[in-house]
Amino acid sequence: MKFTGKQLKLLELFTKAVANKNRIKILALINEKSKLNVEEISDILKMNYQSGAVHTQRLEKVGFVYKRYNGLAVEHIITERGKHFLISFEKVLTLES
Repeated sequence: MKFTGKQLKLLELFTKAVANKNRIKILALINEKSKLNVEEISDILKMNYQSGAVHTQRLEKVGFVYKRYNGLAVEHIITERGKHFLISFEKVLTLES
């Protein structure tokens, strides 16, 4: 398999985005229960608000989640890219060595 320079850079960004167990938990949570705000995410995963905000922003930066503004509320929703990444990750984890 041959990658272009741009593809390698994207792969690096994706890998860094999920190189933290809290970001993986957030991505999985948003996949299960969409339209959560940072406060709800932080409460459910028992992390402080600032950490939840930073991790969610990192996932948004690589296009795994997006923000939707609903009045004053900011809802986080998983993207197709985020869903595909979780599916691919699940497949890798179930492979036999």
